[in-house]
Amino acid sequence: MNLVRTGISFATGMLTARWLGPSAYGNMAFLLGTFAGLRALLDMGSAAAFFTFMSQQPRSWRYVRGFFLWQLAQFVVPCLVIAALFPADWIATIWRGQERSLVLLAFAAAFLQGSVWPVVQQACESQRRTYLAQSIGVAIVAIHFLAMGTVWYFGRLGLPAILVAIAIEYSVAAIVALSRLSFATPATAEPAGAVLRRFVQYCIPLAPFAGLSFANEFADRWLLQRHGGGIQQAYYAVGAQLAAIALIATSSILSIFWKEIAEAHHCGDLARTGALYRRVSRLLFFVGATVAGLLMPWAADVLSFVLGPAYVGGAAALGIMLLYPIHQAMGQIGATMMYATERVKTHVIIGGAVMVFGIAMTYFVLAPRDATVPGFGLASTGLAAKMVSVQIVGVNVLAYAIARINGWSFDWIYQPITLGVCIGIGWLVRVAAVAALPASFPLPVRLGAAGVVYSALLAAALFSAPSLAGFTRPELMTDLRRLSDGVLRARRA
Repeated sequence: MNLVRTGISFATGMLTARWLGPSAYGNMAFLLGTFAGLRALLDMGSAAAFFTFMSQQPRSWRYVRGFFLWQLAQFVVPCLVIAALFPADWIATIWRGQERSLVLLAFAAAFLQGSVWPVVQQACESQRRTYLAQSIGVAIVAIHFLAMGTVWYFGRLGLPAILVAIAIEYSVAAIVALSRLSFATPATAEPAGAVLRRFVQYCIPLAPFAGLSFANEFADRWLLQRHGGGIQQAYYAVGAQLAAIALIATSSILSIFWKEIAEAHHCGDLARTGALYRRVSRLLFFVGATVAGLLMPWAADVLSFVLGPAYVGGAAALGIMLLYPIHQAMGQIGATMMYATERVKTHVIIGGAVMVFGIAMTYFVLAPRDATVPGFGLASTGLAAKMVSVQIVGVNVLAYAIARINGWSFDWIYQPITLGVCIGIGWLVRVAAVAALPASFPLPVRLGAAGVVYSALLAAALFSAPSLAGFTRPELMTDLRRLSDGVLRARRA
């Protein structure tokens, strides 16, 4: 399901980027990106608390309704502030010349897509209704694909149409999903006051973290828009979207992992917690490195084929951003460990320090060389390099802390080995493909042939060292036998 959803969403995003052009697409990415940080500031970790507590034991509809009233307040207050209190010159300065109505639409779309819908998904996951959440998720992106194609066909494609469509689609999806869930009253329900105290206790350490998240996200987008403009914003956004292909496995596993870790921790099963953490960390790192190793050597070709020559200038940013999901998956796993085991304070301290470092790095990689405090003026390429380097440092510090807290050894050596193997094989296959196949062959043919050879070589490497993906050899052989048996049964059927 997640594979289908990601494929449709990716196709829609690439077509939209091509139809709008780099400048308009970059402006949309800027608007939506600025509100990613604001959502974190408004939420203050309450969504993480909600899913953690929902996963620990059954909760009533009253409990869920109370949380959505809190989300409604998060939505209404900023809308009123932007609509009625911010002067026009503030709007122009903060959102780089965008109109107030467009800013409000962007906030509505970003909030419904990035705050409301993930909480609805978490409510489904807490009741093990994964298929329901994924089915509705596929329906959303399919409808959005058709909507964008329709408005483009009639010559109405623009930022307002896109943002209105997103807001309506995710509103309807949230209502449909919640109507399909059942919230039976538990035999022993916590009093409302006790629930509120648990939320406050969980979220208080996250308040400064939320502020730093907002500053970090906003600084990235605002400084890139100021010093690079919409085109550089588009290069970065396209690179991030293409790189997100590697997060398909992470998005499929993460909510299940959160649920299982929260449950194991609640039951005091430290051995199971450790085994899950190590296996999932290595497996998702390997998946991300596999995608990066295949696509990095073909970055310019992919951009030219998918989006056209106007986007080829973003090839360096894309090549670097393909590395980002590798450690992003590790970061999400580490954050999930901290949230699910209610060690929020440690996560806040580490994450806060990393974000302060990242904000300073953002200025220096984006500021022009002739500024009062000079920077490097590297635009989208510099921001991509900053994101990857800060991510590597941050997730490994977090992984070290998790290991120390739980009395485990710090497992890190697989990272450079796995990444080196994947990227090395990827470039070797690229050189061979260019030498063996004429340039007149279309990119899908050349990339497809390279992918077959790459997969075979990587499979051989994995068979030689299954620990790269978190397996022992007996586990790998068992999984291969199960896969083979499943294929044979499917053929017989």
